[in-house]
Amino acid sequence: MIVSLLSMDLPMNLLVGLLVIHLFCVVMALTVHEFAHGFIAGKMGDPTAGMQGRVTLNPVAHMDPVGFLMMLLVGYGWAKPVPINIRLMRNPKKGLALTAFAGPAINLSLALLCGIAVGAFNQIAPPIEGDWFHQLYFEMMGDGITPLTVVAYALELFAYLNVGLALFNLIPIPPLDGSNVLVAFLSNNAAAKYLQIRYYTRYIFLGLMLLSVVSRYSALASMLYSLIWLPFDLLREGLFFLFTSLGELIFSFV
Repeated sequence: MIVSLLSMDLPMNLLVGLLVIHLFCVVMALTVHEFAHGFIAGKMGDPTAGMQGRVTLNPVAHMDPVGFLMMLLVGYGWAKPVPINIRLMRNPKKGLALTAFAGPAINLSLALLCGIAVGAFNQIAPPIEGDWFHQLYFEMMGDGITPLTVVAYALELFAYLNVGLALFNLIPIPPLDGSNVLVAFLSNNAAAKYLQIRYYTRYIFLGLMLLSVVSRYSALASMLYSLIWLPFDLLREGLFFLFTSLGELIFSFV
């Protein structure tokens, strides 16, 4: 994501503008994700997140340095986990599953809404080469960037990032949300054994982040990186296409 932008030969003012939009979209996607966890945990009977100031839309409360860098570099990442205490929930297993799923669910919901809006923009004023990044670039090289293009590009990027964040966090590997959804359906002994792998997963994610950078300079690393992320990229592209196509279909009748 950010690495791709930095590798392009873009005018400095356009590059700075794109970086600001990227940072804003990444921060907001991560923030609403963690807010949803804390909010649903409270609804399930656990006030821990609220007591620790995590049921908030203040990004500072939620940022995890490694997960934030992952989001910037590859469009997949995580924020600082919201503290929960399932013993305080009225139905611990159900509460754990719903709390864990709340983050990806809000990201997919936002991606759907933004995707529909992008589809509407595609119908109103189709962008050059089919995406708003190229439209932004060509306007920059021409008579100047229009507000509609900036809004459409930001919505397109926000939808794309939210889909990626939701899919990545649904992977059933601790500490990602998918692991807590899975744990809710396991016996206590099976869950305890399964969660032991969390001691190693941080190193896996750090390795993926490093591979993302090295892949820019090594053909072998680039091929390995592409193979690892291929299933998620295909799913992300597919969902993004579905959401924008839905918007185009809806507004084709307007």
